[in-house]
Amino acid sequence: MVMGISFVAPKVSERFHAIGEELATGKYDLVALQEVWSEALYEKLVSQVEDVLPYHHYFYSGWNGSGVCVFSKHPIIGACQYRFTLNGHAHKLFHADWYGGKVVGLCRIQYAGTEINFYASHTHAEYNHDNDEYRAHRVSQAFELSQFIRYTGQSADVNILAGDLNNQPFELGLKIIQSNSGMEDAWLTAEHKNSEDSGMTCGCPENEFNSGCGHPPMRIDYVFYKGSARCSVKCVHCETTMHKVPGKPFNYSDHEGVLAHLELEMGSGTSEESPANCANLDDVPLRDDHLREAITIMEEAIACTASVRWFYAVVLLLCLILILLLPSLPLPILLTSLLNLLSVLGIGWSFWMGAVVTETERRGLLATRTSMQVLLRGSGKKRN
Repeated sequence: MVMGISFVAPKVSERFHAIGEELATGKYDLVALQEVWSEALYEKLVSQVEDVLPYHHYFYSGWNGSGVCVFSKHPIIGACQYRFTLNGHAHKLFHADWYGGKVVGLCRIQYAGTEINFYASHTHAEYNHDNDEYRAHRVSQAFELSQFIRYTGQSADVNILAGDLNNQPFELGLKIIQSNSGMEDAWLTAEHKNSEDSGMTCGCPENEFNSGCGHPPMRIDYVFYKGSARCSVKCVHCETTMHKVPGKPFNYSDHEGVLAHLELEMGSGTSEESPANCANLDDVPLRDDHLREAITIMEEAIACTASVRWFYAVVLLLCLILILLLPSLPLPILLTSLLNLLSVLGIGWSFWMGAVVTETERRGLLATRTSMQVLLRGSGKKRN
């Protein structure tokens, strides 16, 4: 949650101060925030909560930071992050995901004799549900997120993922995250929930920042968890939280927060026996179906990059022709010079976008597709 782009988002200073006050109540053990784009705002939060959440980490990435940070009541003994291979387009200025350098971040937490991998992420937004031009990027990010958890979570007693995943429960990206990581959705598995709580976290009509947003309420913010042979986990309670700021007419964020109460119970097993170290064969067929669907999406996007390259090649050729024709055209010198300059810029831009940017995207799509194919071949051999 938070929506913290200074000079663009409304009431940033007031809302961050209110968030700091709420976190400083001491009610929370682990907190993951997204869209904390300003280092100054992050440092202000650190100073507000340091008495109750003394451990913290910010995941620096991209041009203006990933916006993702973690606060903990318990010691953070390690941290790392993975920046997604595909992350939108730099020339889409009003779709600024590329500039944030979207990541999945990991903090290793020591808690009561256990080690918890606490993952925080904010994946690429969906800007048009009916015509999602970033669908391949978003599916790729979901797959890489699940792979990161799958392979870094093997030595942990407990794995927890929290964040704005920009996927609704029925969407392919979320299905891949769950089926490939083996994690459970706290909202669906909670033993207790408020009957009046819909679980929706974005587009809620009572949230003033979502008035006229044009889409129905959605659940796209989550807490997932997974235990091990050494430590079992269950969700006792889950709810949406941090709606209206007390005594104020505005909300903490355009997203509602998600609060999960997880109960840990130590077992007699070892981390080597953890289910995270091997695939649950009962889940593999379902995961493989999801991967096959995702591979089709990757292949369609790969084919699309060829058309995009042809477009930039045509633009480059037209700019070259214009440069060759300009000397023979009866135009004022100033206009000729301006057209020459624009043509040169057009050639440079077309070459960069066609030969570098589009090719980089194609290779990222190939990387995701081939990794998915490896998993499919591997699961086939295990069943034979």
